[in-house]
Amino acid sequence: MKKLKLFSILAVAIAAGSLQSCSKIAQALQYDIPLQTGSVTIVIPPTAASTGVATGSATNTINIDSVIKANTSNQLGVSNITSVKITSATMILENPDSANNFQNFSSCTASFYTNSNTAPYGVTIASNPNVYESTLDLPVNGNDELKSYINGNQFTYSAGGTLRTSTTQSLTCTISFTFNIHVKG
Repeated sequence: MKKLKLFSILAVAIAAGSLQSCSKIAQALQYDIPLQTGSVTIVIPPTAASTGVATGSATNTINIDSVIKANTSNQLGVSNITSVKITSATMILENPDSANNFQNFSSCTASFYTNSNTAPYGVTIASNPNVYESTLDLPVNGNDELKSYINGNQFTYSAGGTLRTSTTQSLTCTISFTFNIHVKG
């Protein structure tokens, strides 16, 4: 009977130690998760003015918590985000022609905001070259902390710029923002 009691106490101690070890392991988990919040297509309407601003916007929804859980075997979630940095921003015209492309814009901007941070975050090419172009990689500041945006699940995007010359057709523009989400247990 004493051996059974001693064995039971030993089993409980080992189980408790194992649970503490699992807890410590979960706390030590860290992941860098690349996330593209989706490519969104925006229509920039034709503008007859040779100067001024032309823009369009669109919204999409993404469950960031689900993305993190899928990349961490359900160990971590949105509450474990420690940092979010932008890694790239791209604008692609789906229907360019020789008279309607990014050459029409002296500057180009892409921005987004979310339902958790409604202040638009934008990236810009301030001096867009006066040459035919259908794809732009916008310069990003990889040091900007964007965690407050990723806590939301509804993203609203805008794209456009300052016109150099008028456009004669609607420009269908796909924009993509990519982030690195750092999570820690």
